[in-house]
Amino acid sequence: MVDILVVDDEKDICWALENALGDEGYHITQVNQGKDAIREVKQRSFDMAIVDVKLPGMSGLEVSRLIGQLDPRMKIVLISGYHYEEDQPIQEGIRQKVYRGFISKPFELDEVSALVRRVLAENETSPSRTGEG
Repeated sequence: MVDILVVDDEKDICWALENALGDEGYHITQVNQGKDAIREVKQRSFDMAIVDVKLPGMSGLEVSRLIGQLDPRMKIVLISGYHYEEDQPIQEGIRQKVYRGFISKPFELDEVSALVRRVLAENETSPSRTGEG
C-alpha cells in the first residue's frame, strides 16, 4: 500500500485529498502543522508527502527540506494558493528534485490524482546511498 502524508493547515483541503486519494487505494495520514509532519516522518516511512507552502510556525518549504533530509527517498509535492510554480524557490526546488511537483489551489481532484500517479511512477535516477557508513 502506498502511504501519503498530507500536510495542510486547511482541514477542508486535507479532507478532500484524503477522500479523493483514499478512494484510489492510497493510505493517507494528515497533519496540520510542520512540526507534526516532522514527527510523523521520524516515526514511519511514507512514499510521498503533499505539503502546503504556507503553514503556521514553519514554512512548507522548510518542512519539505527537513523531510527530505530525514527520508531522501520520499517524493514531495508542494501545494499552495499563495505561491506559483513559476516562483524562483519552487522552480529551484523542482530542478534539484527537492519537490517532484506543484499543485495550485484551487485544484481539481482528478488533476491531483494524475500528478500523484505520475510522481509515484517516476524512477529514481540518483545513485543509491546504500553501503555508506
